[in-house]
Amino acid sequence: MHQQIPHSFPEGIEADYRHVENWSRMLQVNDVLTARPTHEEQCLQIVRWAASTGWRVRPMGALHTWVPILLEDAERIVLIDQSAMTGLVAFTEEPVPAVTVHAGTTLAEATAILESIDNGGRWPAPGWGWPDYPGIPDVTVAGMCAIGAHGAGIRTRSDQEDLFGTVSNLIVGFRAIVSEEDGYVIRDFTRDDPDASAFLVHLGHAYLLTLCMRAVPNCILSRRVEYPDWTESFAEPGPSLPTQSLQSLVEKHGRVQQLWFPFTQTPIVQHFSEEPGEPTVEDINVTAPLTVRLAPTLPVAFTTAFGSTLKHMPWLTPLVERATLAEMRHLSPPDHVWHGTSGNVLLYVQHDTLRVISLAYAILVKRDAVQAAVHALGHTFNDMLHRYAMSGLEPINSCLEIRVTDLDRADAVGIPDAAPVVLSPARALPGAELERAIWFDLVTVPGSTGSNTFYVEFETWLWEHFSTPGTLRAEWSKAWAFGPDGPWTNPQVIDRVLRSYDPDGTLATANAVRDTWQRYDMAGVYGSPVMSRIFQNS
Repeated sequence: MHQQIPHSFPEGIEADYRHVENWSRMLQVNDVLTARPTHEEQCLQIVRWAASTGWRVRPMGALHTWVPILLEDAERIVLIDQSAMTGLVAFTEEPVPAVTVHAGTTLAEATAILESIDNGGRWPAPGWGWPDYPGIPDVTVAGMCAIGAHGAGIRTRSDQEDLFGTVSNLIVGFRAIVSEEDGYVIRDFTRDDPDASAFLVHLGHAYLLTLCMRAVPNCILSRRVEYPDWTESFAEPGPSLPTQSLQSLVEKHGRVQQLWFPFTQTPIVQHFSEEPGEPTVEDINVTAPLTVRLAPTLPVAFTTAFGSTLKHMPWLTPLVERATLAEMRHLSPPDHVWHGTSGNVLLYVQHDTLRVISLAYAILVKRDAVQAAVHALGHTFNDMLHRYAMSGLEPINSCLEIRVTDLDRADAVGIPDAAPVVLSPARALPGAELERAIWFDLVTVPGSTGSNTFYVEFETWLWEHFSTPGTLRAEWSKAWAFGPDGPWTNPQVIDRVLRSYDPDGTLATANAVRDTWQRYDMAGVYGSPVMSRIFQNS
């Protein structure tokens, strides 16, 4: 039986109790008080009510995450469903082209808005866009900025703006509900405010209402999919790399994603090249998001059956991986070309893909060191897989995914004295001559036998191999710091992750960010238990 809405809850705001689960289904909580405000003043009323009654507030987007930043239990928690807080607020071209949208606007909605705004003929594609972004159309703008989300892409031409990092680095300004001496208020921040740094990746410790983000002229992309031999993709670094090596493909095409399924010989490499003209007759014209299909249709119920089957019959894993590769090759033949605007081509992750858990990090390297890093990564992964298989374990039953981006540069935003995104995994330490972020995921179905042990061992290798301060960063929204009890529980790894943001290995950045969060949230209505545990000793 559902609980009653607290009698003191602000009147006129729709609210009820509901079941909440995240995309991976690792988080499932019953009877969570959920409010659905329709304008900013109602949002402020909820926060003020929470501050006065000892409740906590969690703005809720698409729930497409792994780490339970949003929720671990439902006790005295009110979720704020932002699905009614969407759409365009403004678009300006001075001092820099920027779009302002409500926090609940989805990525698909934002790209459609940007494409509809005239770019004055700056590029043959219609309207505006962002250089790169995640491929998931239903994530909210506020949600992806809260954790420093990214796509795949590096700058390949001198006339491109140097903004191929995380989406958080695109933020020019924002409106947030923060505490001041007289209580909680709505306040506008600009990127040149030093305190803005702590909000650009805030991990649930803030409540942003609107975001103003840099825009660039939209572009036309051609998508192709190739299936090179894994020994070429992960070739040993040297003066003459194979044309199919990952570093060669990234430098040539800019936007590249690679998926390698265990016990197969050919990774799946999809790349997106900017094209100045219209598609040819032979091209597949992509006119809407989710038209491109990379993964097969898998209903949610299939994930449970899939995981259960491989748990009891792990020896089927190689057969399943080869079948998956064959199906994806059928969906994306190597002789096909997909052609369309950036939003239509890059937003391709379907709702019915496999529900998985993902160990994820970013490796920061020099431009010419990408291949050395992926060579070590791929060969270590492959060696471990075969060693575990010899013991009758098949812990990884999805893929090793790799994407490469440029690093976040605050000076590229075009705002004088722009604050850096201090908690961005793609932020180089001061003085470090690094240029690329290699984002990788080791993906498997939750609960796969031996996966936790595999992840612990792989993380140990990562921190030993990429030991230079600031060259290894956990991807905030995914799984990391594996211990006997699962992700986000290994105190030694958590400490290393926090220290990776300072050149001297101290906790100065984590301390400063935590203090800023607390200063703007004096009643402690934001945050989450998992992030409190992670930052408690910083």
